[in-house]
Amino acid sequence: MRIHDISLAARGRWHILTAALIAGWILVGLGLLIASSLGAPVVWWDIIHPFTIGALTTAIIVFSTHFTEALTRTAGGDYRGVGSRVALVQIGLILLLIDRAGYDWSPLADVASTLIIASLTWHLWFVVRRLRGSLSGSFAVTVPFYIAASVFMIVSVVLVILSGNGVGEYSLLIGAHSRGMVWGFAWLTVIGTVVTLLPTLSATAISPTARARCIRALIVHCAGLGCAMALYAVGLTRAAGVAQLLVVLAALLIIQPVLATVMGRSPRLTTATVAVIAGLLWMLALCAGDAISAAVGAYPRTITLVVLPAFLGAGLLQLVTGVLHHLLPILTGARPNTADRTGYARLLLINLGGLLSLLDAIAAGLIMMGIGLAANIFAVGRALYLQKRLEN
Repeated sequence: MRIHDISLAARGRWHILTAALIAGWILVGLGLLIASSLGAPVVWWDIIHPFTIGALTTAIIVFSTHFTEALTRTAGGDYRGVGSRVALVQIGLILLLIDRAGYDWSPLADVASTLIIASLTWHLWFVVRRLRGSLSGSFAVTVPFYIAASVFMIVSVVLVILSGNGVGEYSLLIGAHSRGMVWGFAWLTVIGTVVTLLPTLSATAISPTARARCIRALIVHCAGLGCAMALYAVGLTRAAGVAQLLVVLAALLIIQPVLATVMGRSPRLTTATVAVIAGLLWMLALCAGDAISAAVGAYPRTITLVVLPAFLGAGLLQLVTGVLHHLLPILTGARPNTADRTGYARLLLINLGGLLSLLDAIAAGLIMMGIGLAANIFAVGRALYLQKRLEN
């Protein structure tokens, strides 16, 4: 049966395009990682930014827009606004990669960062406007997580602009910047989304306890992380680690009832479900490890270098590619493919790679996570292609 609904066809084209963009940046990041391992003069940030800004920021803007519209019942079907925000991020990242190829921060990096701030400010305004002007359902309580996440990213980019222009101590500001991006922007978005997404993937009930705790958890998270970032920036790193433990507490307030409800209701354990649960647990454990390490005196940037590969590969990217495997066929008008016999093998590679990256076998860990994630991207494309063929 062919799709004749123009809005559905437009939605399908939009989500295929953005998924291809996300997958493309993941592959670019993996390519730069391989080039660096072979001796090419690739700057560390050139490896990280395709994953964090290219793949993750793009995914977060696209899907938090989708979930905001769904949860506030304000879906408009017009992708020009979100498309423009995504385009600003892509231009900003490309300019940043061009600038960082020269190793030194320059006015071009300021322009790139400003474009990214503009995109996130626009996204923040969009989410606030939709929340205030909606007939919000009971699940719109998770939408403020997207607002707070955008604020943390804007602050984090401002910190890196200051550090690049010689304001404050570079390493300390970068430590605060990385935590605002990781535990503010990315982690808050995940926590807010998982309340409704994981029960949907596993065909179980949404936890009323998690929903009731959302605002309390968000306040605890913002207070803890905001305090921690300020303390990191001025060099009080032990106190910052203690404050960051509030971020762990806030996450537990949400994740514990969500997982208890899901696992207590005979969940549908597809590749997507397991990927989301595994990614969630990885990020929670790494957040606790990051906070405790700082509290006992480890240097913040050293901690970042240790935990970031596992956070990106086994945590966020495992979760994002797992969700795409389920969500993309639905958003493009096809049926989700739950029969994926190689899925667990891919997840095993990713999770073993994450473990090895923490055990000082960084090269082996990165290779395993890279293969698993690349295979996940291929599986998403293959599932979409096969399902669309069936629909046609």
